[in-house]
Amino acid sequence: MRRNYIKITEKAGITLLVICVAAFFLQACKKENRPPAPFPLETGELTASADVVTINPDKPGDEAMTISWAAFPNAMIKYTIQLSYEGVEELVTVPSGAVSKRFNHGELNNILVDKLGMKIGSESELGLTLLAEISSKNESAVSKNIKIKVTPAATGAAYNELWVVGDATPNGWDINNPNSMRKDPTDPFQFKFNEVLNAGDFKIPVSTGDWGTDFFMPLQNNPAITETTVQLTIGGNPDNKWRITEPGPYKILLNIGSDPFINIIPFTPYAQVWMVGDATPAGWNIEAPTPMIATAGNPYEFTYTGPLSGGDFKIATSTGNWSTHYFMPPVDGQGTEGTDAILIAGGNPDNKWKIAEAGSYKITLNQLYETISIVKQ
Repeated sequence: MRRNYIKITEKAGITLLVICVAAFFLQACKKENRPPAPFPLETGELTASADVVTINPDKPGDEAMTISWAAFPNAMIKYTIQLSYEGVEELVTVPSGAVSKRFNHGELNNILVDKLGMKIGSESELGLTLLAEISSKNESAVSKNIKIKVTPAATGAAYNELWVVGDATPNGWDINNPNSMRKDPTDPFQFKFNEVLNAGDFKIPVSTGDWGTDFFMPLQNNPAITETTVQLTIGGNPDNKWRITEPGPYKILLNIGSDPFINIIPFTPYAQVWMVGDATPAGWNIEAPTPMIATAGNPYEFTYTGPLSGGDFKIATSTGNWSTHYFMPPVDGQGTEGTDAILIAGGNPDNKWKIAEAGSYKITLNQLYETISIVKQ
């Protein structure tokens, strides 16, 4: 009996040993199959395409320099370039998924002079640092700072002409003939596009006839039209666009200065406007100024046909209040040859048209396009 009992114990021991060994290897396999720990977020090495940059004011749209970093494109990572000079810093956001940022002469010069306060015509040292962030993972990284020499020039707008292209616009996706923006007569860094838009998308090219040109675009695709951020995207990639969901009249204002922004505002036309001033029959009577006549079938156009005296006038959008909004010329004392009629909130500055010679006139105002025609009959 005892001998029999010992044999059973030996068999059980062997079985138990086999089970333990199998469990050990199974556990080891489980450990080996665990995913590797992710690498920490790194910016990669930052480089500039030039060690010395002299701004060329005659070619503001040409490349001044390109900043690159050794990383794979990743839309989850937000990159920002920090430009610094003598303790002053300016941040420039990089398009999503990009691993480089090109600065043209106009864009870089505006930052150097207007933001960093560099002296025009003098060589200075510019610091460049790359900031990387994955906000969803609360991770960030900072590159080593590199330095280059730059010589700023007198500031000015990088572009004299811009266009709007897309199925939201009257000319659609025709890059050979996109709709032109109008340069703001009060600010060389601003462009306007006032138009009846379709439901659809649009972006803003810096030249025509080439889909590979640079574009002013939103930072993300199809942002809310209340979003004001804008960036110059080299080669139009990534292809972000603004989207108009409600067709109708809009006033678009793009600023391409050192603090670029865009305003996309639905426009509700005024049902009535009035002329006020000593050139008009009612004079400076804001309680009962001279009304203009709405054009049938065109909610944006008003006309006045009748006598005007030598003197000044402006066009009010309501009565009884000198602080109302006005359509005004871009400069005070503008003569009858001017065609701009800018909507100025509160009427400040108080610009007015001047009628030099009394007589009968026809005045035509388009409040959407902000244009005026003053013709002596």
